[in-house]
Amino acid sequence: MAVKKKGRLGGGGGGKKPAPQDLKLPYTPSQIWTAGVGALSRAQEGGTKLFEDLVREGSRLHGGALDAAQKAVMQAFQGAQKSVNRRVDDVRDQATETWDNLEKIFQTRVQRALHQLGMPTVEEINALTGKVDQLTRAVDKLAEADGKARKPAARGGKKKKTAARKKARSKASRSTGSRSGAVPPGGG
Repeated sequence: MAVKKKGRLGGGGGGKKPAPQDLKLPYTPSQIWTAGVGALSRAQEGGTKLFEDLVREGSRLHGGALDAAQKAVMQAFQGAQKSVNRRVDDVRDQATETWDNLEKIFQTRVQRALHQLGMPTVEEINALTGKVDQLTRAVDKLAEADGKARKPAARGGKKKKTAARKKARSKASRSTGSRSGAVPPGGG
C-alpha cells in the first residue's frame, strides 16, 4: 500500500523552513503598511474628486437623456396631432360632400314635385317677366304717341256693368220664358 507523505505540496527536500532573514524581501513590513495607508489616503482624496466627476458626468448624461426623451415625446405628439387633424379634415370633407349631395337630391325632388304641380321654373318666370317688361314699354310708347296717359281702371265701373248685365239677362229670360238663366244668343 502506498503511504501518504505529509508536508508541502510539490515539496521535497527535507522539512526545513527558510528563516525570515534568508528571504530577501524588497520592502519591510513597516514599509508595506505605510504604503497601504498612503494608498488609502490617496483613494480617499481622489475618491471624492472622482465621485464629484462621476456625479457631473451623470448629470450631464441625465440632462441630455431627458432632453432627448422630451424631444422624442414632442415629436411623437406632434405626429399624432397631425395625423388626427388630417383625419378630422378628411371626415369633415366627407361630411360636407355628403351634405351637399343630400341637398342636391332634396332640391331635385322638390323641383320635380313643383313641376308636376304645374309651377313654373325660375327661368320661365324670368322669361315671362322680361316679356311683361317689354310689353309695358311698348304700351307706354303707344300711349305717349296717342297723347293719352295710361289711366288706372276704376273698380266701380265694373260692378255697375256687371249689375246691368244681370238685369238684362233676367229681363231676357223672362221674356223668353226660360228659367235656366241662360242668355239667348246675341243678347248679352
